[in-house]
Amino acid sequence: MIQMLIKLLRGTDWELLTGFASPAFFEVVPSLGMTRVFMRIAKDYASSSDFDRAFKKAKKALPKIPRGMGNDPAVQGRAVLELFFKQIFDFDSAVMDLRSSAFQFNADKVVWNPKPLFYVWDPEFVLALRKMYRGFYRNDEVEYMAGLEALDLSHAKAAFKSHFGEGDQSSVRFTLASFKKSFHSVFESCKKNGTRLHPDFFALGAYLLCLYEHLEGLDVPLDVRGAFYAVVD
Repeated sequence: MIQMLIKLLRGTDWELLTGFASPAFFEVVPSLGMTRVFMRIAKDYASSSDFDRAFKKAKKALPKIPRGMGNDPAVQGRAVLELFFKQIFDFDSAVMDLRSSAFQFNADKVVWNPKPLFYVWDPEFVLALRKMYRGFYRNDEVEYMAGLEALDLSHAKAAFKSHFGEGDQSSVRFTLASFKKSFHSVFESCKKNGTRLHPDFFALGAYLLCLYEHLEGLDVPLDVRGAFYAVVD
């Protein structure tokens, strides 16, 4: 499975995923589910018309930049975080390319020119993901656990909280190393508890990798909780 993945992604804009998809990941994801995800990724990548429709929706999620503040790394990071949350909560698909190379920040606006990387979420997966995020950032343990349980991941409660960041998430620094470590902990928890991971975690991993690449480069603490509340009522 790993060799198939590497062959599929090599030379494409999805190649960055080969660092995320560790052997542990494939031990806990159903093979048939991953085949479905691979086919969807390949189809979406090859269809410029489908991407154009997805991007037309996604552009509506671009936040406005405060006048004269577009060169501030903290403002840039906040904009990218809001775009990340907006696509998860308001759309059935996400344009994945949140990498720094996809953006141009001017003093008063942001220009987004992503590569054609997008994914249509499985409805049950994204509904559970929304519950998990809402429950965590609203300090609602019942909803947080409901989201995890819908994904059969209640055993990974601590691993996900580590992924979200320490404290009240008002001053979080992003690194790719911390992302990979936290998600590997989730994979290992699935192995230990004998549960299977939803195949859409592969696409979510792509989305998060792009986000972390951008925010790591900004190298500033960011108010993730504030970005969440700016997007989610």
